[in-house]
Amino acid sequence: MKNLPQPPRGNDRADLRASIRKYNYKKESRGHDITHAEVEQIVSLYDLYEGGGGVASEALKGAALPQSLKDTVHAAYLKTYPDRILYPLRELLFKGIEKCPICGIGVPDELDHHLPQSVFKLLAIHTRNLVPMCHDCNTTKRTIFGEDGLTGFLHPYYDVLPAVDFLIARPHLQDAALSVTFEIDLACALPNGWAARLGTQFATLGLGKRYGREVNSYIASHAVALHTNYRASGQAGVRSLLRSQARYEAAVFYRNHWRPVLLRALADLDAFTEGGFADVLPVTDEMIEGL
Repeated sequence: MKNLPQPPRGNDRADLRASIRKYNYKKESRGHDITHAEVEQIVSLYDLYEGGGGVASEALKGAALPQSLKDTVHAAYLKTYPDRILYPLRELLFKGIEKCPICGIGVPDELDHHLPQSVFKLLAIHTRNLVPMCHDCNTTKRTIFGEDGLTGFLHPYYDVLPAVDFLIARPHLQDAALSVTFEIDLACALPNGWAARLGTQFATLGLGKRYGREVNSYIASHAVALHTNYRASGQAGVRSLLRSQARYEAAVFYRNHWRPVLLRALADLDAFTEGGFADVLPVTDEMIEGL
């Protein structure tokens, strides 16, 4: 998981006023004309959400507020789609996010409600309850909400991960085939309970299998560089390449992104760096000399 910067809240009130209103549908009055006091009450719920770091509570359901208001705020999420009044909110949340912060594989093209909008209707358009996510992660996460709306997932905006290596890659080379398993280090120095929560998140989303499917196509992109460095400097050249690429990708993505984690593990695998990579990634002289 990657932490994301908390999105700004400067448009909280304006978004509510613009999107919460009464309207007629088939000669029937629907929706809710939001009052100034109700705007302030919902913003207070946003403040409560922020103060609690996005942790679910009964208070966040706003029991005292009218059901018509809850239903209208819940329905207002649809107004975040293209050509609708809250689309700027969606654009704001996706800005600068190129990879899903949960898996680091897919393109984030959906917004996940960290606390589900079906349970916490008044948080349906709250920017800090909306997390950019890829389709695979979002679809899987939606299937595991309990009755209380909890999943145990860490919050990308509030649960700030310390600078420790909690994702482990275990590569294995046999019969000219590279296989890699990934897991969460449950003994690493994370806040109490976080390693277990990450482990649950990792298992629930099937990230080990998803990372494993990416390994060989990703390593193939380094085939020529691996051969070139091995010819020039042997095992030391291969290790240097893998470690420098790992540092680069950790800076571009984050230290627990699967790619730098994989590269660091391969750099420590003698069977790979001593020349075994060439069996997995055969390259001809013509391929190198033609560069």
